[in-house]
Amino acid sequence: MAEADRIANARKACLGAGVNPITSFDDTTAESIFCNEWYEVIVESELSLYKWRFATKTADLGSPIVGEPDTKYNVRYQLPNGVLSVDTVLVGEDPIEYDRYQDQIHTYDTANDTVIVKYRFRADETLWNPYFRQLVIYRLATMLAFSLARKDDIAASMKALADEHWRRAKTEDAQAQTNQKVNLRRIVNRRGGRLDKFWRNR
Repeated sequence: MAEADRIANARKACLGAGVNPITSFDDTTAESIFCNEWYEVIVESELSLYKWRFATKTADLGSPIVGEPDTKYNVRYQLPNGVLSVDTVLVGEDPIEYDRYQDQIHTYDTANDTVIVKYRFRADETLWNPYFRQLVIYRLATMLAFSLARKDDIAASMKALADEHWRRAKTEDAQAQTNQKVNLRRIVNRRGGRLDKFWRNR
């Protein structure tokens, strides 16, 4: 990640909270110490709370770890480094049952399958969409105003702005894919042809 981007985001948060802007995360000022402690916590928390496309990766889990896990499952895989949150585990295009235990994925026998994990990682600031960047700034500003500046009114305003940008960031991120078409054939098959009967009776 670019250190300059991190400092720029923290500076904007400081200004929004009404405290002195930082020039580095390594200074001994109260603002610098606070931002150094909380910036990554806020970023990773926000990245983990929603399936952001800009922070999503897929990876082949490779061969199972030797030895059965001490769980209800009978096979386990090592997760890649940097996994914040697991979204799904797939064989081909089909999701499979699994559970995460520490840095491993446990599932049922998949010895002859290629197992894929879809997960969220700590995306570099250069990958963030603009609303997410502003969301992080407002979240940090909220904590700065509340904990450091002791300005409850500013903290409340920053929180309201953060909540609004949370919604906008999700909308923008969701629009970064092709609209999904409804598979009418699947609907008809699952409902025993009721959709077809509906159109014939109109």
